[in-house]
This record gives sequence, C-alpha cells and structure tokens, in this order.
Amino acid sequence: MPVGILAGISILMFIFIWWWFPRHWRKGVAADMAEVDEARRHRDAAIIERATQRGIEGAAYGQEDGDSKEVAKPKLTYVPPVAGY
Repeated sequence: MPVGILAGISILMFIFIWWWFPRHWRKGVAADMAEVDEARRHRDAAIIERATQRGIEGAAYGQEDGDSKEVAKPKLTYVPPVAGY
C-alpha cells in the first residue's frame, strides 16, 4: 500500500514536471529573443542615426560616400591554453 501511494505521487510529479518545464522553457526563450530583438533594433537605430548625422550613406555597412569598401576582418590565430594540467 505505501509503495502504491509513493508510486502514484511520483507519477503525478513526473506528469506535472513534464507539463510545466517545457512550457516555461518556451516562455523564457521567447522573452530572451524579444530582449535580443529589442537590443538589435536600438543598435540599428543608433547606427542609422549616427550615419544620418554625419551625412554618410551606407555607414552601417562600412561604406563611405557611396563607395563599396570591404570591412577589414581580424586575423584569427591560435591561442594556446594558459596552463597545461
């Protein structure tokens, strides 16, 4: 009898967690994505505002005065670990 009660409680807890966890996980991911999108909108608006204040067309893409320049990419090198264990 006590084993059956414990099993029933365990099953109910498992069902509750199976229902609750994914639901809140999705809500959290949606909230994080909304925050990232908002930050991206603010960043893009600041880039556009800065470009219009300078009178530069295409400054958001590394272009000045309409000419198409490639943006310099940093050279990636191997960095060895700090200490070997």
